[in-house]
Amino acid sequence: MGSHLQLGNAERERNMKTRKDLCDWIVEALKELKGSGKIAKIREIIWQHHKDDLINSGNLHFTWHEDIFWAATQLRAKGILKNAKATSKSVWELV
Repeated sequence: MGSHLQLGNAERERNMKTRKDLCDWIVEALKELKGSGKIAKIREIIWQHHKDDLINSGNLHFTWHEDIFWAATQLRAKGILKNAKATSKSVWELV
């Protein structure tokens, strides 16, 4: 029984999401919003689609509201999101 429990924990750890996954989720949400959306709406869509992932990913469940800004910065650096100065306040937009 102990090894079965360990296997379950190892599998759970492999499937845990990190803040890096937020990058893909932001892009998914923005595509659903036709390329542009308010941050609050993007968060709402991410929660609707990835609630279980967030809940089951340790600290990410508690930090994702802040980590989403880190992810947006990564997307801007990769040229996927428009620069913050090029959009309205509290709005993210795909390039």
